[in-house]
Amino acid sequence: MGLMKKKKKAALGEITMASTSDVAFLLLIFFIVTTIFAAEQGLTLVLPGKQKQEDDTVRVAEKNIATIFVQADNSITLDRRPITVNEIKIAIEDRLAGNPKLVVLLKVHPKADYGRMVACLDELRLANANKVSLKTAEE
Repeated sequence: MGLMKKKKKAALGEITMASTSDVAFLLLIFFIVTTIFAAEQGLTLVLPGKQKQEDDTVRVAEKNIATIFVQADNSITLDRRPITVNEIKIAIEDRLAGNPKLVVLLKVHPKADYGRMVACLDELRLANANKVSLKTAEE
């Protein structure tokens, strides 16, 4: 009888941890490169071009101007009458229906909240007021 050789079991493979950090960094780079970052959006305003001469100034009749004033205490007036932010849209839409040449002058006191001015601009945009002039009010 011959000697039977016992077969040795093959050693199970080991998972090396040396390349784990390389894979992690490759995944990190992949996700950074493929991620789309949201661009910060500001206020979109169409600004007029530079005046070439003093004569380029346009005169607007007083009846074609609606003045919204944001005061230092953040109260709002429309043509010297108190109004809330939510009422601006309806008031300006009514004025635009009666006078399509209406220009809205938005005066903001320097100590007023910036958010209040932005809220007024949003309401004017919703009212389809295309002719808006911004001005800083005197203290």
